[in-house]
Amino acid sequence: MLRSLLLALSMLLLSCTPSLAEGWLSNALRDLGSGNLDRILILGAGIVISVLLLFIVFLYLNIVKRRMVELELQRERDLMGSIMETSPMGVIVMDQEGVIVFANDQAARVHGLSRENMIRRKYNDPGWKITAHDGSVFPEERLAFSRVMKIRNAVLDIRHAIHWDDGRRVLLSINASPLFGADGDIQKVVSTVEDITTRKKVEEALKESAYRFRSLVKTAESVIILLSPDRKILEFNRMAEDLFGRTRHEVLGRDFFELFLPERLWGETSRQYATVLSGTPLRLFESNVRIRGGKELTMQWSLSRLLDTTGDSLGVLAVGQDITERKRFEAELCEARDAAEEANRAKSEFLANMSHEIRTPISAIIGMSEMTLSTGLDEEQQGYLVTVKKAAESLLSIINDILDISKIEARKMELRPEDFDLPDMLEKQMSVLRVQAEEKGIELRTSVSNTVDRCYLGDSLRLGQIIMNLAGNSVKFTDKGYVDISVKRVGEWEEGEILEFTVKDTGIGISEDKAEKLFESFVQLNAGYSKRHPGSGLGLAISRQLVEMMGGSISFSSKVGWGCEFTFTVKLQSSSGPCLKEVIEVVDEEEFGSSIPAHILLAEDNATNQIYISHFLSERGFEIETAENGIEVLDLLEKRGPFDVILMDVQMPEMDGLQATKMIRDAGNDIPIIALTAYAMEGDREKFLESGMDAYASKPVNIDELVQIINKFLPAKK
Repeated sequence: MLRSLLLALSMLLLSCTPSLAEGWLSNALRDLGSGNLDRILILGAGIVISVLLLFIVFLYLNIVKRRMVELELQRERDLMGSIMETSPMGVIVMDQEGVIVFANDQAARVHGLSRENMIRRKYNDPGWKITAHDGSVFPEERLAFSRVMKIRNAVLDIRHAIHWDDGRRVLLSINASPLFGADGDIQKVVSTVEDITTRKKVEEALKESAYRFRSLVKTAESVIILLSPDRKILEFNRMAEDLFGRTRHEVLGRDFFELFLPERLWGETSRQYATVLSGTPLRLFESNVRIRGGKELTMQWSLSRLLDTTGDSLGVLAVGQDITERKRFEAELCEARDAAEEANRAKSEFLANMSHEIRTPISAIIGMSEMTLSTGLDEEQQGYLVTVKKAAESLLSIINDILDISKIEARKMELRPEDFDLPDMLEKQMSVLRVQAEEKGIELRTSVSNTVDRCYLGDSLRLGQIIMNLAGNSVKFTDKGYVDISVKRVGEWEEGEILEFTVKDTGIGISEDKAEKLFESFVQLNAGYSKRHPGSGLGLAISRQLVEMMGGSISFSSKVGWGCEFTFTVKLQSSSGPCLKEVIEVVDEEEFGSSIPAHILLAEDNATNQIYISHFLSERGFEIETAENGIEVLDLLEKRGPFDVILMDVQMPEMDGLQATKMIRDAGNDIPIIALTAYAMEGDREKFLESGMDAYASKPVNIDELVQIINKFLPAKK
């Protein structure tokens, strides 16, 4: 404000002074002429004052301008200081002697010192132990300060290492420039310092990585080819040279498609190549290539995009393997697999047919033996027939074992879990063995720990089969003493309990040299006893497989002459519902016959089976009519029906049981149909039920079990 007033006053004086002076001077001279000296003096004083005022104004303006320049210079100095202090680069200023007169915080940090300790040190202070990056002594004349003083010009990227007081070694990059005085001499040297230790390590790592990559490409046992985005070959390793029959120098810079790819594949491969360039890798991509001489090979490629440091596509890395021979082997293996599957199907069909063909006469033998035994025979005749029946049952057991091992080998054995009463199941198995044990005069013991529950969810039939196999062997090979079967709980799992079964006997025992073959199929360890006790040698092999299917394991210990002890564990689920023991009501023939007058149609082409099945069912009070094939079944349904139940043999001439069942169901008839068949392979039961049948009974037919099944479909007549 004052500056503006002074400027305005000066301008006013400058503008007014000439006119005032002119008029006043004119009057003064007139007055002088009249002798008025005082006025002349006043006029001179006014002129002097005006000049002084003008001088003062111009002097003030000059002072203000200089102050403004000084303030601007101070701001620039402050700015430069701030820049130097906050610079990510270390800044060092040295005088003519190389003594550090200024260092910012970053410079102090990279030297491992504080700023106070940094200043007044010389550029080549011995405490820093300046060395080259390889550890050798760095020459004095090559230090940045020395170079600047010598060449009187800036030097760039002088690299050397310094050692901190704590022993750390730091690699520095230094740029230095001289500052000249008015006399042309160097007054100061300004250096920027950067810690490049990490960067140097990265550079060395990149160099090492690049070297390893080149070594890998060169020595890899895979074909490695680097292609540019326009399919030009940039790298071609030794394996590629060997495979394609061309050297690296022959192919570099040439189009891969034109050299090695059959023309018929160009279109599809170009689309796949574009997909890879867009960033989507291709793995296990198969393609044919053409090698020197025109021969084609099958290659398996893994294609991926490579990027440069800017993120742009560098090209495609193709890593491949020649799989021509492997593809040929695979084709041969497929043919062998198909042949094996066909052989397995033929084997399964053969076993199914043989099972049917053998079971049918066995069913007749057992059935007719039972029927004859119910007639008035003397003791000798009954003994003969009992022997015949036991032989037939033994043969049936062998057939069942062969079928079971076939199911296991084909991985078609399945468990069918259901609620069951464990003590009741155990007692049923023991009731079969107890007769044999009593005949040999040995004791058969059973014990169930009080920690074991009564009811479980599991496949009781297969569990009973394991127990029967192990206990049956013990009874077979024990001539005196006892056979003991015990059960206890040994643990839990997420869905239930783990039970341990032990079968111990005082039989002949097993020697250690034969023990390893104990669980192999078709193996009988004692030839002498094999003759006395014939069998298939499959029982233990089947038992081991069933135990493993139930999540357990089996083991044994034995000593020759002192018996054996078999132990196995199984995982059983806790029972999800009430455990109901089925009670079979036993009625005498007269009451049965009068209370269940069911009308049953028996479809069976085997005359012997017809006779004994009809005989025993008639004894139980059923009214039986027979048919020999499906056509007769349909005819009898139309002319002699209605029937309460149909017992349908599956394999019959002219029209089998499955075809007859389909026609009955298609006609809307929901009469209960029970399959009677000698087929016992895994999946047969499900196949029959899916065809429309309601239940399944295998041959040889157990009349008691068959009656139970029939009664299930006669609720109103029970």
